[in-house]
Amino acid sequence: MSVKKYFFLPLCLLAGGCVATQQDMLQMQSQMDDLNNNLTTMQKNQAELAVKMDDLSKNLNASSESMKDISGQMEKLTGRLDEIDNSMNKRVNVIGQSIKKQQEEMETALLPSKLYNDAYNAYLGNNFDGAAAGFKGYLAKFPNGEMAESSYFYLGESLYLKEHWQDAALAYATVLEKFPRSVRIPAARLKYALALLKLGEEKKPEAMKYLRSVVKDFPASQEAKTAKDYLTRLSPPKPAPVKPSKGPAKTPARTPVKKV
Repeated sequence: MSVKKYFFLPLCLLAGGCVATQQDMLQMQSQMDDLNNNLTTMQKNQAELAVKMDDLSKNLNASSESMKDISGQMEKLTGRLDEIDNSMNKRVNVIGQSIKKQQEEMETALLPSKLYNDAYNAYLGNNFDGAAAGFKGYLAKFPNGEMAESSYFYLGESLYLKEHWQDAALAYATVLEKFPRSVRIPAARLKYALALLKLGEEKKPEAMKYLRSVVKDFPASQEAKTAKDYLTRLSPPKPAPVKPSKGPAKTPARTPVKKV
């Protein structure tokens, strides 16, 4: 092997090393370029992100203001609803009071009829204790009511059938005193007289007087017929008239008085 041959070999090796280093540099340069590009892209993306964040912040601020407006509107709406609710409550209370008043008025209007009808039904059912209590209850609440006259009369009837003569007479007497034009006057006079008869002989003259008044004032009534029957039974028989003697009565002879 010649010297030239051994000298050429290192030069080749050196040249091959230089080529390898230059390729590495080129590769590194390419990588650096890529890195710069990526960095540029990242910076661009960061800038865009910053813009978006700024837009988002603005949107959030706008949304916050909008929420404040909505909150204010909600507060106003809540206040308005409270006003409406209070107004409705007042109206409901007024309507409720009106309905309650109407119910009370209706109950007040119906109460007299109910009290009377309950008492009268008890009377028809021969529950004379219940009837008397019912008529007394009606008269206690409505002494001048439309059915006061009937209540006094049937109170007397209930008490009469219970043999409470004194109280029955008082009830009949009230009818005669307070309702002198009543169609029940004939019956009230008759029953008053019969109640008096139950109270003893001392009441008989007054009873007879009322029996005669029934016959006199209401001669065509059934009560007058009943009164006549009682008068017939109660009146003592009249003594037989003395027949006058025929001719002049004889004067008895006088005995002469002797002188001493």
